[in-house]
Amino acid sequence: MARPINVFGALFLLTVAMLIPKLSFAEKVFLFEGQVDFSKNEFNIVFDIDDKGSVVATAQKISETDYQFVVDIEHLKTPLFDLLSKIESSIEVIHNNTPLTSLADSTLRGRIWSKYSLLDYKPVEELEGTFEIKNQQLLVTALSFGSFTCKGHIDITSPYGLDLTINLLGVDMNDFLNFWNSNKKYESSGAVTGEIKVSGTLDHLALKGSLESQNGFVQKLNYHVISLNIEGVYPHMQISQSTISKSDGVSFLLDGPFDLSDKDNFKKQIKALTLAPLVHNSGSESEWTIKRLNSDNPGITELKYRFRKGDALGTGTSIGDETDMFGLEQTRKF
Repeated sequence: MARPINVFGALFLLTVAMLIPKLSFAEKVFLFEGQVDFSKNEFNIVFDIDDKGSVVATAQKISETDYQFVVDIEHLKTPLFDLLSKIESSIEVIHNNTPLTSLADSTLRGRIWSKYSLLDYKPVEELEGTFEIKNQQLLVTALSFGSFTCKGHIDITSPYGLDLTINLLGVDMNDFLNFWNSNKKYESSGAVTGEIKVSGTLDHLALKGSLESQNGFVQKLNYHVISLNIEGVYPHMQISQSTISKSDGVSFLLDGPFDLSDKDNFKKQIKALTLAPLVHNSGSESEWTIKRLNSDNPGITELKYRFRKGDALGTGTSIGDETDMFGLEQTRKF
C-alpha cells in the first residue's frame, strides 16, 4: 500500500501548490481547511478567500492509476471577473517504466471540463481540454473555452513561470468588451479574432496581443476594420501601430498607454489615446489616405492628400516650389 499512498499524497500537495498562487490576489495569506483520508485515498480542501469567494477541491482514487478531481468555485472575484463554476478532471498516472515513488517518477495525463459556469453572473460556454503534468510543468495540450483556445505550459514550482498562447476565434464584440470592463455596458456588434501571448510569472505577467475586428460598431463608432496591437506587463499596457478604418473610409493610427486594472476610467483612457491620420511615407513625400472606399464591382476608390517633405537639412521648400497636391485616385481590380 506504500506506493498508492505516496502517489495520493503527492497529488494532494500538488493541488494545494497549484491553487494557492492562483488564488492569493493580495499579499496577505488566506486560510484553508480540509480533510485527508490516506486509507481511502480521498481529500477535501476548502479555501475561503475573505470577500473574494471560496474554492472547494475534492479528489478520490478510482483505480490503481486513475484519480478524479472536482473543484467547486463559488463566485471567485479575480482581477478581471467574477467566476462561478464546477470544474472536473480525470487523471491517469503513468509510471514511465520505473518503480513509482513520487510524482517526479511519473507523468500525469488528464482531461478537464466544466459545468454550470457563470462569468459575472452570466452563463458562458463551458471549458474542456487535455493536459499533462511532467518534469514539474503543467503542459496544456489543448484547451477551449467557447471561442477561446489555449496551448502552452505553466511551471508548478515557484516562481510559477508560464508561456501560453490564447487564440480568439470570432469572439463576439459584446463578450470581448464585457470581459475587460463588466462595469460598463456598450452597444456593439462584430467579432474579434487574433492571438494573445502570456508569459513571465504569476506576479509579473507579460501580455502581447494582436487582434482584429471587421465590419462592426462600438457605440457611435462604425468601423470597417480595427487592428489592435497591445503589449506590456499586466496591468500597464501600451497600444502601438494600431489602426481604425471607419465605415466611411477615414483611417487613423491609434497609440498610447492603457491600464487594464482601471476599469472605472476605461472610457477616459480610450479618449486619451492618440488618434492620428494614417500617413504613408516615401522617399520624397508623405501621403494621407483621407478616405478609402470599397466599391461593389470590386474596385477601390481613394481620396488622398499628398505633401512633399522638406529637404535633407529640414529647411523646407522654397516659396516657388509646389509643396502639396490634392487628388482623387481610383483603382479597378479584375
